[in-house]
Amino acid sequence: MKFSKLSSHFLCVCATSIFLISCGSDDADTTTEMIDPVIPEAQRTLIPDPAFEAALIELNLDNELDGSVVTENIEDVMDLILNDKGISDLTGIEGFTNLYNLWLNDNSISEIDLSQNNRVKFIFIENNNLFEIQVNNMPNLEKLELSGNNISTLNLANNQQLQFLILDDNNVSSLDVSNNPELFTLEVLNNPLDCIKVSESQLNNTPANWVIDENDTLALECN
Repeated sequence: MKFSKLSSHFLCVCATSIFLISCGSDDADTTTEMIDPVIPEAQRTLIPDPAFEAALIELNLDNELDGSVVTENIEDVMDLILNDKGISDLTGIEGFTNLYNLWLNDNSISEIDLSQNNRVKFIFIENNNLFEIQVNNMPNLEKLELSGNNISTLNLANNQQLQFLILDDNNVSSLDVSNNPELFTLEVLNNPLDCIKVSESQLNNTPANWVIDENDTLALECN
Protein backbone atom coordinates (compact mmCIF):
# COMPACT_ATOMS: atom_id res chain seq x y z
CA MET A 1 0.00 0.00 0.00
CA LYS A 2 2.85 2.42 0.73
CA PHE A 3 4.25 1.84 -2.74
CA SER A 4 0.88 2.61 -4.33
CA LYS A 5 0.49 5.88 -2.40
CA LEU A 6 4.00 7.03 -3.33
CA SER A 7 3.41 6.15 -6.95
CA SER A 8 0.13 8.01 -6.95
CA HIS A 9 1.77 11.07 -5.39
CA PHE A 10 4.62 10.98 -7.93
CA LEU A 11 2.24 10.80 -10.85
CA CYS A 12 0.29 13.76 -9.50
CA VAL A 13 3.43 15.88 -9.15
CA CYS A 14 4.51 14.99 -12.71
CA ALA A 15 1.13 15.86 -14.14
CA THR A 16 1.14 19.22 -12.34
CA SER A 17 4.65 20.01 -13.65
CA ILE A 18 3.71 19.17 -17.23
CA PHE A 19 0.63 21.39 -16.95
CA LEU A 20 2.71 24.35 -15.68
CA ILE A 21 5.33 23.91 -18.37
CA SER A 22 2.63 23.75 -21.02
CA CYS A 23 0.97 26.91 -19.71
CA GLY A 24 4.30 28.73 -19.58
CA SER A 25 5.05 27.76 -23.17
CA ASP A 26 1.66 29.02 -24.33
CA ASP A 27 2.23 32.35 -22.57
CA ALA A 28 5.65 32.74 -24.19
CA ASP A 29 4.21 31.98 -27.62
CA THR A 30 1.41 34.47 -27.04
CA THR A 31 3.89 37.16 -25.97
CA THR A 32 6.06 36.54 -29.03
CA GLU A 33 3.08 36.79 -31.36
CA MET A 34 2.08 40.16 -29.88
CA ILE A 35 5.46 41.85 -30.61
CA ASP A 36 5.44 43.61 -34.01
CA PRO A 37 8.76 43.83 -35.91
CA VAL A 38 10.35 47.30 -35.95
CA ILE A 39 10.73 48.59 -39.52
CA PRO A 40 13.36 51.37 -39.81
CA GLU A 41 12.11 54.58 -41.41
CA ALA A 42 13.55 55.27 -44.87
CA GLN A 43 16.02 58.13 -45.11
CA ARG A 44 14.62 61.11 -47.02
CA THR A 45 16.10 64.07 -48.90
CA LEU A 46 14.37 67.45 -48.62
CA ILE A 47 12.95 68.90 -51.87
CA PRO A 48 11.47 72.30 -50.90
CA ASP A 49 10.69 73.45 -54.47
CA PRO A 50 7.30 71.95 -55.50
CA ALA A 51 8.25 72.27 -59.19
CA PHE A 52 11.41 70.23 -58.63
CA GLU A 53 9.53 67.54 -56.71
CA ALA A 54 6.73 67.45 -59.29
CA ALA A 55 9.36 66.80 -61.95
CA LEU A 56 10.72 63.90 -59.88
CA ILE A 57 7.20 62.48 -59.58
CA GLU A 58 6.91 62.60 -63.39
CA LEU A 59 10.10 60.53 -63.54
CA ASN A 60 8.65 57.99 -61.04
CA LEU A 61 11.34 58.86 -58.51
CA ASP A 62 8.74 60.08 -56.01
CA ASN A 63 5.03 59.46 -55.47
CA GLU A 64 3.73 62.29 -53.30
CA LEU A 65 4.18 66.07 -53.23
CA ASP A 66 5.27 66.33 -49.59
CA GLY A 67 8.56 68.26 -49.70
CA SER A 68 10.88 65.25 -49.67
CA VAL A 69 11.88 62.13 -51.55
CA VAL A 70 13.18 58.75 -50.39
CA THR A 71 16.96 59.06 -50.73
CA GLU A 72 17.31 55.48 -51.93
CA ASN A 73 15.15 56.36 -54.95
CA ILE A 74 17.56 59.00 -56.23
CA GLU A 75 21.07 58.08 -55.08
CA ASP A 76 21.73 55.78 -58.07
CA VAL A 77 20.21 58.04 -60.74
CA MET A 78 22.76 58.78 -63.47
CA ASP A 79 20.74 60.93 -65.93
CA LEU A 80 18.53 63.79 -64.79
CA ILE A 81 16.83 65.79 -67.53
CA LEU A 82 14.63 68.58 -66.14
CA ASN A 83 14.41 71.17 -68.92
CA ASP A 84 11.67 73.82 -68.73
CA LYS A 85 10.06 72.62 -65.48
CA GLY A 86 9.69 75.98 -63.69
CA ILE A 87 12.35 75.04 -61.13
CA SER A 88 13.87 77.86 -59.06
CA ASP A 89 15.39 75.97 -56.10
CA LEU A 90 17.49 72.86 -56.67
CA THR A 91 17.95 71.99 -52.99
CA GLY A 92 18.01 68.19 -52.83
CA ILE A 93 20.28 67.70 -55.83
CA GLU A 94 22.95 66.63 -53.34
CA GLY A 95 21.05 63.36 -52.90
CA PHE A 96 21.87 62.38 -56.51
CA THR A 97 25.37 61.22 -55.58
CA ASN A 98 25.90 59.11 -58.72
CA LEU A 99 24.71 61.75 -61.16
CA TYR A 100 26.47 61.62 -64.53
CA ASN A 101 24.38 63.79 -66.85
CA LEU A 102 22.44 66.92 -65.73
CA TRP A 103 20.12 69.02 -67.92
CA LEU A 104 18.37 72.07 -66.41
CA ASN A 105 17.80 74.35 -69.40
CA ASP A 106 15.07 77.02 -69.37
CA ASN A 107 14.30 77.14 -65.67
CA SER A 108 14.65 79.97 -63.10
CA ILE A 109 17.63 78.73 -61.10
CA SER A 110 19.84 81.48 -59.61
CA GLU A 111 22.18 79.34 -57.52
CA ILE A 112 23.17 75.71 -57.39
CA ASP A 113 25.28 73.57 -55.06
CA LEU A 114 26.82 70.60 -56.84
CA SER A 115 29.53 69.95 -54.25
CA GLN A 116 28.16 66.43 -53.58
CA ASN A 117 27.83 65.57 -57.28
CA ASN A 118 31.48 65.05 -58.12
CA ARG A 119 30.86 62.27 -60.68
CA VAL A 120 29.10 64.54 -63.16
CA LYS A 121 30.46 64.58 -66.72
CA PHE A 122 27.84 66.67 -68.56
CA ILE A 123 26.13 69.85 -67.29
CA PHE A 124 23.67 71.87 -69.36
CA ILE A 125 22.11 74.88 -67.58
CA GLU A 126 21.13 77.31 -70.32
CA ASN A 127 18.75 80.25 -69.96
CA ASN A 128 18.40 80.43 -66.19
CA ASN A 129 19.27 83.20 -63.69
CA LEU A 130 22.46 81.51 -62.54
CA PHE A 131 25.02 83.85 -60.94
CA GLU A 132 27.62 81.29 -59.89
CA ILE A 133 28.50 77.64 -60.23
CA GLN A 134 31.31 75.71 -58.56
CA VAL A 135 32.77 72.89 -60.65
CA ASN A 136 36.24 72.58 -59.12
CA ASN A 137 35.23 69.32 -57.38
CA MET A 138 34.37 67.65 -60.71
CA PRO A 139 37.57 66.17 -62.16
CA ASN A 140 35.59 64.13 -64.73
CA LEU A 141 33.62 67.06 -66.15
CA GLU A 142 33.70 67.02 -69.97
CA LYS A 143 30.90 69.30 -71.14
CA LEU A 144 29.66 72.53 -69.55
CA GLU A 145 27.05 74.68 -71.25
CA LEU A 146 25.90 77.79 -69.36
CA SER A 147 24.77 80.29 -72.01
CA GLY A 148 22.08 82.83 -71.12
CA ASN A 149 22.87 83.33 -67.43
CA ASN A 150 24.47 85.96 -65.19
CA ILE A 151 27.78 84.26 -64.43
CA SER A 152 30.72 86.59 -63.89
CA THR A 153 33.51 84.20 -62.83
CA LEU A 154 34.23 80.52 -63.38
CA ASN A 155 37.09 78.50 -61.90
CA LEU A 156 38.12 75.68 -64.27
CA ALA A 157 41.55 74.93 -62.79
CA ASN A 158 40.63 71.37 -61.72
CA ASN A 159 38.72 70.38 -64.85
CA GLN A 160 41.49 68.93 -66.98
CA GLN A 161 39.07 66.62 -68.82
CA LEU A 162 36.88 69.52 -70.00
CA GLN A 163 36.26 69.32 -73.75
CA PHE A 164 33.24 71.55 -74.37
CA LEU A 165 32.52 74.98 -72.84
CA ILE A 166 29.75 77.38 -73.88
CA LEU A 167 29.42 80.70 -72.01
CA ASP A 168 27.56 82.96 -74.44
CA ASP A 169 25.48 85.84 -73.05
CA ASN A 170 26.80 85.99 -69.49
CA ASN A 171 28.76 88.59 -67.48
CA VAL A 172 32.13 86.86 -67.64
CA SER A 173 34.91 89.47 -67.32
CA SER A 174 37.87 87.08 -66.96
CA LEU A 175 38.46 83.52 -68.09
CA ASP A 176 41.37 81.12 -67.67
CA VAL A 177 41.37 77.89 -69.72
CA SER A 178 45.12 77.30 -69.60
CA ASN A 179 44.66 74.18 -67.47
CA ASN A 180 42.13 72.59 -69.84
CA PRO A 181 44.26 70.84 -72.48
CA GLU A 182 41.35 68.80 -73.90
CA LEU A 183 39.17 71.86 -74.60
CA PHE A 184 38.36 71.63 -78.33
CA THR A 185 35.07 73.56 -78.28
CA LEU A 186 34.92 77.01 -76.67
CA GLU A 187 32.27 79.65 -77.24
CA VAL A 188 32.34 82.89 -75.25
CA LEU A 189 30.29 85.48 -77.13
CA ASN A 190 28.59 88.59 -75.72
CA ASN A 191 30.49 88.87 -72.45
CA PRO A 192 32.38 91.87 -70.96
CA LEU A 193 35.61 90.07 -71.76
CA ASP A 194 38.72 91.21 -73.65
CA CYS A 195 41.34 88.57 -72.79
CA ILE A 196 41.27 84.80 -72.29
CA LYS A 197 44.24 83.20 -70.54
CA VAL A 198 45.52 80.13 -72.40
CA SER A 199 48.48 77.76 -72.36
CA GLU A 200 51.36 78.04 -74.83
CA SER A 201 50.07 74.99 -76.68
CA GLN A 202 46.59 76.50 -76.99
CA LEU A 203 48.03 79.80 -78.19
CA ASN A 204 50.14 78.15 -80.89
CA ASN A 205 47.52 75.60 -81.93
CA THR A 206 44.16 77.21 -81.25
CA PRO A 207 41.34 74.71 -81.95
CA ALA A 208 39.12 75.58 -84.90
CA ASN A 209 36.01 75.28 -82.70
CA TRP A 210 36.97 78.21 -80.47
CA VAL A 211 34.59 81.11 -81.08
CA ILE A 212 35.20 84.44 -79.31
CA ASP A 213 34.25 88.07 -79.91
CA GLU A 214 36.31 90.06 -82.41
CA ASN A 215 37.83 92.29 -79.72
CA ASP A 216 38.80 89.39 -77.45
CA THR A 217 42.35 88.09 -77.46
CA LEU A 218 44.12 84.93 -76.34
CA ALA A 219 47.20 85.43 -74.18
CA LEU A 220 49.57 83.65 -71.79
CA GLU A 221 48.84 86.37 -69.24
CA CYS A 222 45.86 88.69 -68.91
CA ASN A 223 45.84 91.95 -66.94
